[in-house]
Amino acid sequence: MEQALYELPEGWGCPSLGTVAKLVGGATPSKKEKRYWDGDINWASVRDLNVENLLTTEFKITEEALASCSSNLIPKGNLLIATRVGLGKVVRTQVDVAINQDLRGVIPTRDIDVDYLFYWFKQNAEFIESNGTGATVKGVKIGFIKSLIIPLPPLDEQKRIVAKLDALFTRIDTVITHLQETLELSTALFASALDEVFSPENNRGELVSLNQVATVARGKSKHRPRNDRTLFGGDYPFIQTGDVRNAEKYITAYSATYNEKGLAQSKLWPVGTICLTIAANIGEVAVLGVDACFPDSVVGIASDSESNEYIYYFLTTLQRYLDSKATMAAQKNINLRVLSSIEIPLPPLDEQERIVTHLDSLAERTRALEAATEEKLNYHTALKASLLDTAFRGQL
Repeated sequence: MEQALYELPEGWGCPSLGTVAKLVGGATPSKKEKRYWDGDINWASVRDLNVENLLTTEFKITEEALASCSSNLIPKGNLLIATRVGLGKVVRTQVDVAINQDLRGVIPTRDIDVDYLFYWFKQNAEFIESNGTGATVKGVKIGFIKSLIIPLPPLDEQKRIVAKLDALFTRIDTVITHLQETLELSTALFASALDEVFSPENNRGELVSLNQVATVARGKSKHRPRNDRTLFGGDYPFIQTGDVRNAEKYITAYSATYNEKGLAQSKLWPVGTICLTIAANIGEVAVLGVDACFPDSVVGIASDSESNEYIYYFLTTLQRYLDSKATMAAQKNINLRVLSSIEIPLPPLDEQERIVTHLDSLAERTRALEAATEEKLNYHTALKASLLDTAFRGQL
């Protein structure tokens, strides 16, 4: 993929990065030598690049460690760019820092403002990532980074652009923070409503064990291996734990289907059955919106006498509890006996239905608020990318 170039304003240049900045590599001191670690020198890896301004690092090394390997100490006031793991991430250094082999230090000349270069790297992060090569972990060579062409106005114009971007991004980031708080609050408010409904203090009715009011049974998938292709490609939806997790309430989307052979070694559960995951992602709950099969990592729960949707909402409050009760073998899983013996507060059926109507309405309003908030978040995230593109075209 070629780097996009634009017609630039008069007075702007377009040099390669290697002509306006020095790029230096890093390394990792021997982890077998304890005297190399827990020193006073910051030593960065990609895990330290999740901020915009690096103030400290997770690991520190000693002077002896720095001398023992080919790492370099990058003075504060410069940049670090990930050229392998975390490809394209960039951070400004507010402290002197040594780096590992997945990073490059970028030390600009006096003709280029470090904050201008930081924003330029942010704009080009996706392009850099798209040019990574490698079988397992993609990376780019230092020569590729040096060859990148940077639109470069005079220094005073660089500083003006940086000041404008700083001001605009500060305002956008404030909006994004408020939107993220709105998402967290909406989730918390719905969880609070569930807790209020099912709180023992509200005395919603007699406590009854789940298996007294509902059938509680594992899904079936007897054939081995389970991923045998001859089982799939028919008309019968096959629900997996990820499909339960991804459903809002009703499961209508699925990634696989059984054919007649698949159905013969499984079981078709009817619409309205509650699905609860007991392996992998423990305690996820959703209701079948279609007749479907599922494996024994999912439990089917259905009642002939009580509201299945009331039971569904009750079960959504138990994820943390169920996870704490999971046993560990190859992976966490819930014993069916533990699940069956869970006690559920059981008011009269008309009260169950009233509660379901109330929670459905609240859930719908919550989803609408979250969808609108996510749309605004996406808009403001895209706005930052648009501003960067405008800035480096000389149009800001």
